[in-house]
Amino acid sequence: MKEIWKIITYTKSFKSFYILMGITVIALALLNQVSPLLTKQIVDLIVARIQGKPSPVELVLVLLAIILVSDIVITVLTDVSGYISDVMSARLNKHLSEKYFSHVLSLSIDYFDNEITGQIVNKLDRGIANITELINQSTNNFLPFFVSTAFTLIIIGYFSWPLAVLLFFLFPAYVYISHKSSIAWGKKEGAKNAIMDVTSGRVFEAISSIRVVKSFIQEAIELKFFNNERQKVVDLAKAQSREWHLYDFYRRLVLDLVMFSVFGYIVYSTFLGKFTIGEMTLLLQLANQARFPLFAMSFIIGQIQQAQAGSKDFFKVLDTAVSIKDKREAAILKRARGNIAFNNVSFSYSKGSEVLRNISFHVNPGNKLAIVGESGEGKSTIASLLLRFYETEQGSITIDGVNIQDLTQVSLRKNIGVVFQDTFLFSGSVYDNIRYSKDNATREDVERVAKIANAHEFIKKLPKGYDTEIGERGIKLSGGQKQRIAIARALLKDPPILIFDEATSSLDSKAEFEVQKALNKLMEGRTTIIIAHRLSTIRNVDQIVVIKGGKLVEQGTPDELEKINGIYAELLSYQALGTIPEKKLKQFFIEAG
Repeated sequence: MKEIWKIITYTKSFKSFYILMGITVIALALLNQVSPLLTKQIVDLIVARIQGKPSPVELVLVLLAIILVSDIVITVLTDVSGYISDVMSARLNKHLSEKYFSHVLSLSIDYFDNEITGQIVNKLDRGIANITELINQSTNNFLPFFVSTAFTLIIIGYFSWPLAVLLFFLFPAYVYISHKSSIAWGKKEGAKNAIMDVTSGRVFEAISSIRVVKSFIQEAIELKFFNNERQKVVDLAKAQSREWHLYDFYRRLVLDLVMFSVFGYIVYSTFLGKFTIGEMTLLLQLANQARFPLFAMSFIIGQIQQAQAGSKDFFKVLDTAVSIKDKREAAILKRARGNIAFNNVSFSYSKGSEVLRNISFHVNPGNKLAIVGESGEGKSTIASLLLRFYETEQGSITIDGVNIQDLTQVSLRKNIGVVFQDTFLFSGSVYDNIRYSKDNATREDVERVAKIANAHEFIKKLPKGYDTEIGERGIKLSGGQKQRIAIARALLKDPPILIFDEATSSLDSKAEFEVQKALNKLMEGRTTIIIAHRLSTIRNVDQIVVIKGGKLVEQGTPDELEKINGIYAELLSYQALGTIPEKKLKQFFIEAG
């Protein structure tokens, strides 16, 4: 019951659908009483006639005609009800999916640190499937089960084999119409599945690259794409339902006509004395039972229970609180000058294990700061804290003298461009990936930044140039090519603050040279924080800070740190051809400790 109440809570906007369904269900319930009530009257008239009392045949025919009309009305209302239910299910699917994806995009990074991306997507698909199944099973009628119908035919055949044969030949008509409807249904289902596959792939990418999405403030764009694709599914579902219920009307009309013939045969035969009153009543009841199996209710209950169990994880995600929220009075950061200060900042991902301890440094507008240290020392954490992916536990971070916790997250991230170590590109064209940081950019804007990033020449050599599809995560491109596209993407955003998170650490020397040239152009006039392993890439920075054990142990210009013969100077002595092997770097930090 808990999940059902949650569904009602999340679907208050569907009140008109629920009211309409309620009216339809009540109308059907009333109309379903017409047949047994009039059947009773027919039985009474027949009994009266047998007893020699006046019993006009015309009245019996009128009553039978009323039964036929009521059954046709029931058929129409049933299909209208089914159509309403299907449309409501499709819209409910879209509504809950949008709510789920919007909530997931709003969650802070710490949630994704503890979740598997594939499971997040599966919870969406599984939850929606179960919830819509619950709606369908709760509102639609169920066709008779074959076993129940078979036993009913056997009993009818015992009393009247012509009647059983008449009912038996109803099934070929059902099979033919069902086959036609299945073909129409299958075509629409294939189109729906294709759209869902594309949508699911994009959802997986968006969640996998949540840092890219958030740093470029593309939550709204991702949600817009998702909503548009879901609307296509709704439109297909409506067309699919129209075709299905049109064929279903034919099926039910055939059933009504056959059942009318059965009723007429039973009644007429009774007038001829072939059946006793008890036999006639029994045959009428059995014929009606073949139409509406009473044990369907147990199937509905089973489906509801299954749907409740399957929707728990879905609502668990929706109930997850957002850990980082903007203050009510949060200020909007206009274009920043780029004056950055870390003031005694401490942070830990879990209690009792500090990653950073009392970190303090200052970066003047337009200056370049390099952060050096072993993997796992908290260098990337500094970048994440600046982007407010996490909140500091102690101390403060300011931009232009304003605590970033007093700024809106959107305005903060608009001022920061990031080139990550693990470059993430979306499936799609080169053009789409560069334009991702600024959705209103023109093609000329994209080509301009690509030239600055030293990417234009290799892009033009691709099979379709900027329109070349690069595959999932840019798999068709080399590491250096992907990095230059990422640099062009950051440049298109035109941020006053840049973060390079070990942007060249995984590249070979030639690729590093090309990427470094692009980075140098990108850094011009911007406050830049560089997280680096290769010291050759940071010789021209204004300031270096060395992190060890979560603490800032050295700070100064490259020349100053080289002269004091500390950790940085020692690292330079190990440098060979601009590269420090990771194994050697780790060994050095252990020995230096």
